[in-house]
Amino acid sequence: MKRDTRQEILNAARTLFNQYGYNGVSLRDIAEAVGISKGNLTYHFSKKEDIIESLLDSEKGSLPPQAPGTIRELDTMFINMQKTVVSHSYFFLHHTQLGQISENIFQRQRRRYKRILPHLNNAFATLRDNGFFRPELFEGEYERLIDMLYMSIIYWAPFSRLQQATAHGMNFRRHIWGALFHLLTEKGRRELDEILAECNIRGANTSLS
Repeated sequence: MKRDTRQEILNAARTLFNQYGYNGVSLRDIAEAVGISKGNLTYHFSKKEDIIESLLDSEKGSLPPQAPGTIRELDTMFINMQKTVVSHSYFFLHHTQLGQISENIFQRQRRRYKRILPHLNNAFATLRDNGFFRPELFEGEYERLIDMLYMSIIYWAPFSRLQQATAHGMNFRRHIWGALFHLLTEKGRRELDEILAECNIRGANTSLS
């Protein structure tokens, strides 16, 4: 079977970036991890920015094809978002820096935001129409919460590191539901309680308190 050196480079780079950060990894480090020369690596990628851009191009989205219409579906989306943050921690730990070193990466970051924003807007509206969320108390309330949600997604990785250095870390999913709890109707709270009860049975600490 023919060796896919390009993919091996991307896999090794993702692992190293996640472990040591963007600044802590050189092209030589990546080449050594793959078992090739630096010259062989630069045949595929001339600089680190090219590797990051290719990693982002190959990233699988964490959004479902349709906006969540139930609390359980929204919870599943939050779980998948947290998995994305963990598997691509290099991107979130250095989100601001990466946007500064490459205009292409910055434009990808903007496109990501523009893709997620309407998806979450549709989700909130659908959950309201289905009786899980209360209506807005003022115009733009949902949009402000969605922006807060997106900021939490982007900066959760560095914030989580800070927390672990000072105290116990807070689960991303628990944090998000704590922020959205005031939106839930009685129907929405019942479904969330069912989800949390199932998680507690499996031994997960998902209490919102």
